[in-house]
Amino acid sequence: MSAISASEKHVAAKPSLRALVLYFLRLGALGFGGPIALVGYMQRDLVEDKKWVSREDYFEGLAFSQLCPGPLAAQLAKYLGWVHTGTLGATLTGVAFILPSFLMVLGLASLYVQSNRNLNHYARNSQPCSSV
Repeated sequence: MSAISASEKHVAAKPSLRALVLYFLRLGALGFGGPIALVGYMQRDLVEDKKWVSREDYFEGLAFSQLCPGPLAAQLAKYLGWVHTGTLGATLTGVAFILPSFLMVLGLASLYVQSNRNLNHYARNSQPCSSV
């Protein structure tokens, strides 16, 4: 007999791909605390609260994600999408999870470049001075 009992394998109605993608989009945008915290949020939300994923699938995905190179939480998001709908699910959940962070970094980089241009303008028009 397996270590996971039959009651732990219970999964509620399978969510739509849209609902799963929206969950990962929200987690990618609002999740905070690093990969271990995000993986914990996934377990709490998807396995315990919503019951969209069985404990067995979750822990199998967690083990695979720890073996794969790259960010743990993103690997687990893609695995759970793959379990749900195959390659399309993995692709969409992966993009949904990573896109918010990518856009935030892109926005911050743009602000940095713009502010650096302004600083360079002031630096060119100022004269160095020293006091002894």
